[in-house]
Amino acid sequence: MSLGYGGAARLVLSDGESAIYAYACTNLNKRDNDPREDGEIYVELRPIASAYVPKKTKRYPNGVPIRSAENVDYEKMVAAGSLKVTNCSNAICFDGDGIDAQAWELIRRIALRIQLDGEFPAEVGYFK
Repeated sequence: MSLGYGGAARLVLSDGESAIYAYACTNLNKRDNDPREDGEIYVELRPIASAYVPKKTKRYPNGVPIRSAENVDYEKMVAAGSLKVTNCSNAICFDGDGIDAQAWELIRRIALRIQLDGEFPAEVGYFK
């Protein structure tokens, strides 16, 4: 059973050190659901990539596989300006900083791909 909401982000611009993603979120529980790709996520590579320290074991000599980004201080990144979000028009739930909750899910997925691949993913998405 689905909760009826999701989001998608697409890489628009990158110089290898920072990137801008256009994102849209959808919520099938809203009557006026109108997912437009008018949100923007700015993220820098270095604070996310440098936060990952692989845990090596005998079974995983290259590092234990991860399912979520590790050791990333998102609040510090927002305060430093290395992570910025312009909410999309279909956003309905915000955190204390006024950032769209669905954008946070996309940011976490971007961070995971950065830690796994060492570069910005072309696109990320989810649907719950």
